[in-house]
Amino acid sequence: MTVLEQLHKLHPDIVEAFLLTGKSSAMTPEVQAFVRQIQWAAEIYGSERNISRAAGKLRMRILAEQKTVVDIRTCKSRIYNAIAYFSIDNNVATKIWESDFADKYEDLASLSILAGDIKTAKRCYDSAHECRVRASEAANRESAWAPVFIISPDISLTQLGFETKNLKAIARKSNDGFYARFLEDLPIDKADKIRLLNDANIEDATFEELETE
Repeated sequence: MTVLEQLHKLHPDIVEAFLLTGKSSAMTPEVQAFVRQIQWAAEIYGSERNISRAAGKLRMRILAEQKTVVDIRTCKSRIYNAIAYFSIDNNVATKIWESDFADKYEDLASLSILAGDIKTAKRCYDSAHECRVRASEAANRESAWAPVFIISPDISLTQLGFETKNLKAIARKSNDGFYARFLEDLPIDKADKIRLLNDANIEDATFEELETE
């Protein structure tokens, strides 16, 4: 079982108590060191959104606090773990990556300006802008929650405002309407149409004679 898997098995209150006191009898020393590292990763990432630079700062912090040398790749992994565990950003696959790429494009733009390559710098800034827009769109999609409908068997349709109808009455009304329209189109006198309607027990049907020139 990995350290991250061990951490996920712990109740959040245990982790919170450790972060406040620095002590925990429920956590192994390895897990405690890991939690401290992702805590620092979250703090650093809050002010440094470029993951590469944030990883460099985290590496120095771990060395100073825990006297442990950790490579940059592991530090990047700690930042991703912190993002996921502390829910810094819910949409890691889009919002975070687009923001990170925007940072990198802006860094390249700065290097291009120093080298006197203004054309490349502009292309980098344009790409950074596109990444920022996509990151913003991802954040908007994340916050655009759909309405939630709660269905309960204890609530009837009439309580929701729907009118109760008899299915037989609905079917008969439909059939009567079809029969009335059918008789109306027949080339017979009005009196015969009314008689046929009465024979079929169809009510509330009227016919109008059209005047012809």
